[in-house]
Amino acid sequence: MSTVASLSTERPLRRRAGVSVARALGSSTRAGIYRHLQQAAAALTVRDVAAAFELHPNVARTHLETLADAGLVVVGRRKHPAGGRPAKLYLARDESEVALDEAEAAPGPVASQAPALLVRLLATLLDEPNRGSGPAQLARAHETAAVEGRRLVGGIGERDQADGIEAAGQTAVRALVPFAPEARVAKAGADWVEMAGLRGMFRLLSATRPELADVLERGLLAGAFAAAGVPVTIADGGPAAGGGLLWRVRAVQAVANRSSLEPTARIDTRGLQREAGVVKAMRSITSLRPGEALEVLAEGPGSPAAFARWADRAGHELLGVERAVDSTGRPAIRLLIRKGSS
Repeated sequence: MSTVASLSTERPLRRRAGVSVARALGSSTRAGIYRHLQQAAAALTVRDVAAAFELHPNVARTHLETLADAGLVVVGRRKHPAGGRPAKLYLARDESEVALDEAEAAPGPVASQAPALLVRLLATLLDEPNRGSGPAQLARAHETAAVEGRRLVGGIGERDQADGIEAAGQTAVRALVPFAPEARVAKAGADWVEMAGLRGMFRLLSATRPELADVLERGLLAGAFAAAGVPVTIADGGPAAGGGLLWRVRAVQAVANRSSLEPTARIDTRGLQREAGVVKAMRSITSLRPGEALEVLAEGPGSPAAFARWADRAGHELLGVERAVDSTGRPAIRLLIRKGSS
């Protein structure tokens, strides 16, 4: 493995027309090679990379040259002390330099705005004094992005309150398109829309933390739709035409008998068998006083009936059932159960 010290640049950094960062990192193998180069923090040869990924050297060379054409790596050569043909080397560039190149190459106001948005979101996450990892960190990321989505929609200026989910989707697009020029409503129905084109603003992040990029996109959409006056649930709809993810956004319709009673305790039974979820609710409600309410998050079409049967038999009251979404954007069925006097 070669070190950076003896690397001499072979050619000036110049992105080849038509080879964008998105295209270069669109291949999982190339994205993996780029991450490998970043982690190595050293200039590697074609054979180094070929061995690490079990590729033919010619295949590894093609991937490396594509990364170079996109401006993601520096190409150089190192002279052998004993003479002979210099070894060709590839060194990953710092992501901040790549982001600056992307910004300068982007048309219009996107050049300065998209990196600024990403920095603002990530800085807020890093400033969290008790930040963690895994689900807690992703939940915090979703909350941060949702706040930003609401702020962006609120900053549009004069606008009509969205009439229906498609109009809310167009409002979200107006707020996000300065940062993601390809943002769009791909399809629409009576109570749903499919949103696409947001991945551009998180292109670099998605190469190293794809799960964080997904959560930030989902959070921005949740906040934008909420500010437009339409609470929604958001699900991953798979790859979108042209790259990135397709988000399936559905309006949440509250049930008419929803109670304003604030729950005393909350449990999440998603992921459990239906009977196990009911048992968990039975145990949780025993610690409540008569008249207090238990909030249950469940999933599956038969869940409301199962909890309703138990509540009726036990002398409790099912106050309301509605579609809901948790802090990470994951959909749920929310039930509010008031403990009976018995």
